[in-house]
Amino acid sequence: MATREELSAQASACNDAASYAALAKQATAEPADLDYAKELLVKGESNCSFPDHYVAVAEGYVAAGDHDKAAALYDEAANSCFDAKEKAETGYSIAKYLGDRDKGRALLEEAIAETTNTTELLSYAGYVQDALQDNALANKLFSKVTANCKSIADYQKLASDIKKSGNTTTALMVFKKAAPSSNDTTDVVDFAKGLKDLFGDDKEVAATLADAESGCMFPGQFVALAGGFINLLDDKAKAEDLLEQGKNFAMSGEENLDLATGYASLLGDQSTAADMYNIALNEFSNKDDLLKLASSVAANMDDKSIAGKAYDKLASKLSNPADIAMLAKAVNDNLGDKDKVASLYAAAEAKATTAAALVTLAGEVNANLQDPAKTNALYAKAVDACKVYTDATSILEALAKNPADAALAATSLQKALELTETNAQVLDVAQRAQKLTPGDNTVVEQALDKAEANVSSLDEMRKLANASKQLLADDTERNERIGAKLAKREASQARYTEFQNQEKTLTRPGQFITLASTVVEELEDTSYATQLLTTAEEKMQANTFSFAAYQPLIVAVGNLVKDKTWLARLLDLAASHSNTFAQVRSLGETVSKQLSDTAFGKEWTQKFYSAQLDKLDAGSASTFEYNKLAKVVKEHLGDDAQAQQILDKGEAKAESHFHFAYMAELAQKWGNADKAKSLYDKATAACHNPAQQRELADLMRKAGVANSVTQAAAQTQGGKGTYW
Repeated sequence: MATREELSAQASACNDAASYAALAKQATAEPADLDYAKELLVKGESNCSFPDHYVAVAEGYVAAGDHDKAAALYDEAANSCFDAKEKAETGYSIAKYLGDRDKGRALLEEAIAETTNTTELLSYAGYVQDALQDNALANKLFSKVTANCKSIADYQKLASDIKKSGNTTTALMVFKKAAPSSNDTTDVVDFAKGLKDLFGDDKEVAATLADAESGCMFPGQFVALAGGFINLLDDKAKAEDLLEQGKNFAMSGEENLDLATGYASLLGDQSTAADMYNIALNEFSNKDDLLKLASSVAANMDDKSIAGKAYDKLASKLSNPADIAMLAKAVNDNLGDKDKVASLYAAAEAKATTAAALVTLAGEVNANLQDPAKTNALYAKAVDACKVYTDATSILEALAKNPADAALAATSLQKALELTETNAQVLDVAQRAQKLTPGDNTVVEQALDKAEANVSSLDEMRKLANASKQLLADDTERNERIGAKLAKREASQARYTEFQNQEKTLTRPGQFITLASTVVEELEDTSYATQLLTTAEEKMQANTFSFAAYQPLIVAVGNLVKDKTWLARLLDLAASHSNTFAQVRSLGETVSKQLSDTAFGKEWTQKFYSAQLDKLDAGSASTFEYNKLAKVVKEHLGDDAQAQQILDKGEAKAESHFHFAYMAELAQKWGNADKAKSLYDKATAACHNPAQQRELADLMRKAGVANSVTQAAAQTQGGKGTYW
């Protein structure tokens, strides 16, 4: 052992508390020189600043036999501790070297309470076991370490991290806390696999699996345990024994399926597996069971026929298109039978009625059959089924993912544009159209036209202008027109604000129509006017139809916003409510005389009056009804030929002198003297007594006509004066 002289030489190199304490411990070794050791410790004490310094010197005093001095230095160390690690190391040293377990425990417990780091806690667990011999506190530490472990996988990861730090014993101790009940066979196998992967202890693995055998009661448990013996220990004999035991417990389709899968996948015994798959197939009837069986057969058997039978059995039970498509995908993935897949997709198509269902089906067909023609046909069918804008966009999104047929893309875009309800949606269609139909701006132009017609705010006008410049940069005329509208809108924004504030105060349809007229007159903004007129119509719809109420709206739609589709709808509505001749006449006069588009007005009125004539012909109309219709045709349309045609129909039904006289008067007013004379002659012939002759004479006199009838009637008055 080193002498004082030898140690003195080393002492000259000491420069801190730890080095003096280490040299002092050498001096306490036999033959011990305790006096020199204490000299060195005094020098070490003079260099103490931190807890580990005081601990090192204190341990030296313990070795030198001066426990009182050591205790005092331990107190200094404890009082200067700042973090958990310092407390733990000081407590460990006090318990281990000074032998004061109570004081050491207090410091260790403080450190444990302040620490969450797994590695540090496990180190403290080592201190507890070594210095305190306290299993309860050690378990408390392990519980804190494993507090976040909820599964075997969690424990395995933690144990793996501990093992990587070099503490295999502690890692095993931690992982064993994950040991499941022997009845939880699947968990037992997972735990055994963890033992194998982490520690490679086949003996421990075998013992773990063997303990679980007594807990097996169901075929699935036997299969799981057999898998453990095969995969972890390559013990085929034990696996066979377990599966044979499982056969004694198989009583349901699910249990036979478990065993079939075990025999096929673990032992490769396809014959036994086939028998058990067939038993399960006969007992299964619901979708999930049949799919599970078919998937297992497809994965484990060379002969896929049982899987085909399972799919056929399932197909007969399905009616929902989504379920049938799901089955088609399973058949495709597991059997690769394209004919059967196509047949199933056809069955799904027959039951799919919504756009969403057809879009989904088209995607499945595209992915699994790679049949562009059929895929496009399904998308086309989906277009026809679209009810709302989002239906159409789902098709556009699908087409954007794959090169789309140009005609299909155009049709889909047209449908989307038709279903738009806001300008944001319209501009969205325009953006999509540019990407889906590059080089063909047809839909882009249509969308921008619609957006321009429907602009309702300055913000929308700005977005339209930006979109037009982006999508149709070369369309100078369009961009200049929209730019001018934008400039005018920006300049007139104050007036727009006034109109919008006024709009909030309106309650009656007529007020909205009047404001619409002002908006067009001052701002030439037919879009805003359209909104106002739409509100007017909505308010009218709350009441029973009245042509007097609708007449101003009809004129406004025709003359202010010039929307022929809307106008035609309003006119058809009015026509359907024209049940009297007065209503027919008012409608015809409005359309033919008050609309600025006179050609449209004349054309529509012509058709309207023709329809009225058809009604007269189909019913038991009188001469007077034909006469009235002929009169408005002449008055509103100036159509002599049609008026005379109607008058001829009335003449064919005439029965009295009154009938012929009224028609004669009309012919006379229209400048047809010959026709008038012919009709008056027929009226004269229809008189059967003097009274009727006098009535005819009165009618003719009022019409400014005189003939033998009027003269004869005057003579019958004798000297009594004029009859009229």
